[in-house]
Amino acid sequence: MNSYSIILPFINEINSLEKTIKVIKSDNQTSELEFLVIISKKLTTENDYNNLIKLSSRLIDCKLDIFYQDKPFVGGAIKKGIEKSAKSHIIIMASDLETNPSDLKKMIKLSEDYQNDIICADRWKEKQNISFKGYGFFKKNFNLIFQYLTSKLFNCEFIDFTFAYRIYPKKALKEFEFKELRHSFALEMILKPLKAGYNLKSAHTTWSSRTEGRSNNSIINYLHYFKTLVAVKFF
Repeated sequence: MNSYSIILPFINEINSLEKTIKVIKSDNQTSELEFLVIISKKLTTENDYNNLIKLSSRLIDCKLDIFYQDKPFVGGAIKKGIEKSAKSHIIIMASDLETNPSDLKKMIKLSEDYQNDIICADRWKEKQNISFKGYGFFKKNFNLIFQYLTSKLFNCEFIDFTFAYRIYPKKALKEFEFKELRHSFALEMILKPLKAGYNLKSAHTTWSSRTEGRSNNSIINYLHYFKTLVAVKFF
């Protein structure tokens, strides 16, 4: 049976983080899990940190391992989590409920069945049940076009290449050098293993805009997606 290091970048979304952890623990009682909460020296205040310590103390049968990230942006947090992970597989997700924790159970089931593959949560997998609540018309259509373009460039099935909700065999992350730190880290972290021959499996998920905290995505970050796409494909 696999064991799982769950990387949760955190700024201040304490209520969403608590719900995320409780859902995961309730749904996956037989899985060996560790929770790695990665915080920002710049953005996480002393009060936010204290709230995190209080949360850790009141969670039943669940220890939070808390680390400060060394490099900036969400990619920097993920890098620190990978460095500190101790289990056979690594789960990348969010602490703000934009990654639906209820869907992790079926992703873990897929990971147990295909232990050497990368399991991707896919918002586009079920066309009759696509959910992008609060995403916006422009962003949704840009996302769809970008996913299609990427699948054609890499000659693979259509999949959600930019959504950072996945389960990796640890070696699929440890053997590559990842350079991207902004939101495009999610694209780089799927394309490099894909290019090297790793297989991808997908599980449908739904997406809803966060209700706590705020997104740090921007037009500049969108440009980084194209830069990353070209860099991995041609260099």
